[in-house]
Amino acid sequence: MEYKEGRTSSYDQYDVEYPKDFLYAINEDVVISDSCGDHQMDTCVFECTWDSFMYRVNNNLTDFHYRFRRARPIRIRRSTGCSLLTDTKYKIYKYTLGYIKKPSEITLENPFSEYGDFEESVMYEIIKIAAQMFLENQQSQRY
Repeated sequence: MEYKEGRTSSYDQYDVEYPKDFLYAINEDVVISDSCGDHQMDTCVFECTWDSFMYRVNNNLTDFHYRFRRARPIRIRRSTGCSLLTDTKYKIYKYTLGYIKKPSEITLENPFSEYGDFEESVMYEIIKIAAQMFLENQQSQRY
């Protein structure tokens, strides 16, 4: 994931582009360091929206601000990625995203090709559910 750095007077902004196969975020971890890069700390992000992040930036009591070598960056989701905000006293050294990827679409163009996005035991369950759904739609309607 690539990010570019931006700066305003009260916070720094790092823009991150999510991978193309991104579906759901499982975990987001960051390693922050002070401006000199001496003290690194693993932490998580704080999720905000574009209409509510300024409260955390302007309130000196929030954990967004770097105190005692601790802080939590703000994460704001965008359509293709996210923006990470830090106050000007610390930087993001590393950003790690754990996510569930989009499975490739199952089509009838090549029905005998192997589908490798799910394990074999999961595929049996998917086929079983699909067959049940098909039978329910073909037979008399149930509740």
